[in-house]
Amino acid sequence: IKMSDSLQSLMYGMQFRRLLEKRYESVETRYGLYNIDILILLYLDRAGQFNTSKDIMKLNMFTKGHISQALSRLQKKGYIKIEQDSEDRRYAHNYLTEEASPIMEKVKKISREIRETIMEGVTEEERKTLTELAEKVMGNLERVL
Repeated sequence: IKMSDSLQSLMYGMQFRRLLEKRYESVETRYGLYNIDILILLYLDRAGQFNTSKDIMKLNMFTKGHISQALSRLQKKGYIKIEQDSEDRRYAHNYLTEEASPIMEKVKKISREIRETIMEGVTEEERKTLTELAEKVMGNLERVL
């Protein structure tokens, strides 16, 4: 299967990642955070009960060590609280604190702006098709990894 350069760039996500890093830079500087910290905060914001280190690892974006360091840093800054699982002490659940709210407001605003920018000129039908295709491709990747 031959991929166009555009599709290959989209699949590898490097341009998107650079855009995120560039746009999150002001928040990182203001709050003394790293890019991984921001991405973990975003994940935890919508994770619900899937908020353990193991759950974060399923994103396949970070190593176990990087996740552990980031969670420790976020806890020290007061942006997350870590609680042992009441039924299985091997697991710890990570929750955002009230102190993370101003960060989350800024990051969500930036994320919304990025989505609007990259989806400019894409119809609702095209967005739906893109989402369906992305889900299929991710399913294929998860199956082989």
